[in-house]
Amino acid sequence: MKKTVKQIISALVISGVTLAAGFAITGISFNLFDNLTSNQMKVLFAIDILSLAVIATSVWYFFEMKRIKARRKRLLEKRHKKRIEQFENDLKEINKLIDFSNFAA
Repeated sequence: MKKTVKQIISALVISGVTLAAGFAITGISFNLFDNLTSNQMKVLFAIDILSLAVIATSVWYFFEMKRIKARRKRLLEKRHKKRIEQFENDLKEINKLIDFSNFAA
């Protein structure tokens, strides 16, 4: 696979932001560990896990949508080329029919 510099930088930035957000969220919950009750810690831990899952899902969705758009574009170009070839073949057949016909105009 060939990746451009822009794609590599984009992937690194997204990964960096995701890691930073994950560390920040986890750091906040560990810093509050001594100040909260057991039930509050459970709720905070659940929010921590859910926020990390949302971030991971959004990054996965971003990359997946890029892949799907590229695939859709390739299929569209393939269908377009097929239609052009069909049109050219039909035109050749029509021209061949006209050339071999003895119609007086």
